[in-house]
Amino acid sequence: MHGQVRGVPRLSPPGAAPAGRAAGLVVAAACLAAMSALARPAPAEPPAAADLSTRPGEDWGTFLGPRGDGTSALRGIEVPWPADGPRVVWHAALGEGYCAPAVAAGRAILFDRVGDRLRLRAVAAETGAPLWEVDRAVRYVDSFGYDGGPRAQPVVTGNRLLAYGPDGRLECRALADGALVWGVDTAERYHVVQNFFGVGTAPLLAAAGGRPVVVVQVGGSAAGTRPPSPERLDMVRGVDSGLVAFDLADGSEVWRSSDQLASYSVPVKASIGGRDRILAWMRDELISVDPADGRVMDAFRWRSPELFSVVAASPVVVGERVLLTECYGPGSVLLDAAGDRFREVRRDRPGARSRQALKAHWNTPVHHEGHVYGSSGRNAGDAQLVCVDVETGAVRWSEGGLGRASVTLVDGHLLVLGEYGDLVLARATPEGYQEVARGRPADPDSGRALLEAPCWAAPVVARGLLFLRGEGRVVCLDLLPGG
Repeated sequence: MHGQVRGVPRLSPPGAAPAGRAAGLVVAAACLAAMSALARPAPAEPPAAADLSTRPGEDWGTFLGPRGDGTSALRGIEVPWPADGPRVVWHAALGEGYCAPAVAAGRAILFDRVGDRLRLRAVAAETGAPLWEVDRAVRYVDSFGYDGGPRAQPVVTGNRLLAYGPDGRLECRALADGALVWGVDTAERYHVVQNFFGVGTAPLLAAAGGRPVVVVQVGGSAAGTRPPSPERLDMVRGVDSGLVAFDLADGSEVWRSSDQLASYSVPVKASIGGRDRILAWMRDELISVDPADGRVMDAFRWRSPELFSVVAASPVVVGERVLLTECYGPGSVLLDAAGDRFREVRRDRPGARSRQALKAHWNTPVHHEGHVYGSSGRNAGDAQLVCVDVETGAVRWSEGGLGRASVTLVDGHLLVLGEYGDLVLARATPEGYQEVARGRPADPDSGRALLEAPCWAAPVVARGLLFLRGEGRVVCLDLLPGG
């Protein structure tokens, strides 16, 4: 099952010149590039964004939180909740889209679509008070009829925030006021054939040669690629820009890697076997990439052969193991990544149903003390919340009724958001399903339910506040007692 080691960044076009001359041209080009870089003025740093928070704790400025694994360091949450659930702090209307907010420096960054405009807004995380708003035109139309809003959660780093639209435009903006720092149209630059549901994977922050970079799944192809119909991605061949790293300072390309098309799975960073890696589950393969130069160290194919299948959950790293899980065919596989090559440890039995296996759709499971907790099942009707032993794959328990739920781990508990708006608190234990509290957030004044289907974004926990997104609304709740 090992793929070929490939994706070393190309320094010059193949066949452009004899080897010796090509090497000379590469050196000359590198020298010219260095001289040009020295001649260019350094990009202006965005204005400082003062921390507006009055509460202690960690922020949630990146996808699945500060560790990229859906776990919060918060302790001392109110258990159980009051009869009417955690206190509603504020809520706000949203346009189209599916992504959760990014929360950092006392700001909640909301990303949605209104009409033919993509909108980014910063509001005070603790009150919902508006701080700034910017928008831009977008022409994205979903191939399967889902809404045209953003799928990828914004990312906050220092004084900058990053937004990756469904149309493939990647923007870096100032956190203080939303001013544009730089932007890249990845779809145009890398000749991307639109994926089934557009761009759905959030940016990843990493370091290449000591400088911060933004790594995104792009999935470019050769110029002029036109499949006979939009959904025929099986007829599209990637080239060298499956994964691309951009300089955080100015948006210039640092490296490109892999001939894979893009998926909806957000890459993760890991240190395994003493080496830093980026693990990116592309359309067909998991690739292990050196963040310094984009070199693909190994690849492992894991995807259903069905044309309309996708992979969307992120890889789950447990020590030197990597767990992949999807719902369209093969289910889950556990890999040992300690050596130079991926080694398969176990896989789900062929044809196993969701109650006997972990088959996550888009919702990445969370790991806690040797077990993973997540939603297993392709459709709302057959999905189960499950606890699975990482090493053996054995399902310790399963619980239905929440649809394709999303899970965040906090203070030894599972915060579970069902896709129809149910919010559940359960103990993170393999000793059976133990529900502690359940509710549906409601407007304190009218009693109206605030979360409507689909609720497809994982819960966000920042400084004791819980942020949830449903159809057309974001809700902020207080998880701490006495709030």
